[in-house]
Amino acid sequence: MKKILEPINLIYPLPVVLVTSSDKQGSNNIITIAWTTNVCRKPVSLGIAIGKGKYSENLIKDTMEFVVNIPGKQLLREIDLCGSVHGDVINKFEATKFTPVDSSIVKPKLIKECPINIECRVVSISEIDSSNFFIGEVLKVHIEEDILKDEKEIDFTKLDPVLYAQEKYYSFGNFLEVRGFSKKSN
Repeated sequence: MKKILEPINLIYPLPVVLVTSSDKQGSNNIITIAWTTNVCRKPVSLGIAIGKGKYSENLIKDTMEFVVNIPGKQLLREIDLCGSVHGDVINKFEATKFTPVDSSIVKPKLIKECPINIECRVVSISEIDSSNFFIGEVLKVHIEEDILKDEKEIDFTKLDPVLYAQEKYYSFGNFLEVRGFSKKSN
C-alpha cells in the first residue's frame, strides 16, 4: 500500500554545486545550490534555481552571468558554509579560503579548488513563485585533467561529487551500468 502525501520535493538526489556571481563593480559571491539541471544540448545550457531576494540572485541579474563550480566531497565544510551564511554580510571567498580565478569569458570568478568550472551567460529567467530559474548557456568548461578518463569523459569516482537529498548530503555511489545496456542483453 502507498501513502498519499501533500506535495513535497522528491526529485532527489541532486548534485551540489557552488555558483559564483559578481556585480558590475566586481564584488564576488558564492552560493551553494542543489537545484540545478541540464536543460539543452544545443546550445549546451543548464539551469539553476535561486530564491528571490537572495544576494546571488541580484548579482546574477546585474551581470547576467554566473559560473557553476562542481566541488568534490573533500570540500563539504566549505559547501555547507557557503549555503549557510549571507554573501552580503560575509566574504565567502575569504571565509572558505577558496582561491578566486579569472574566468575566460564571464565576470564571475572560478573557484580553483573545484575540479570543474562552467562559465554561463543567462539566456532566460523564469519567475516561479518564491524562486527564479536561470537558464545559462554554457560558454566554457574548465576540467582538471586528473579526473578525466579520456579527452571528455569524467571519472566521477575521482571527482566524488556531493549529492543532496531532503536536507542531507550524500556521496556519489557505485557505477552500475552504461545507458542502453538493456538492449545488449536481449
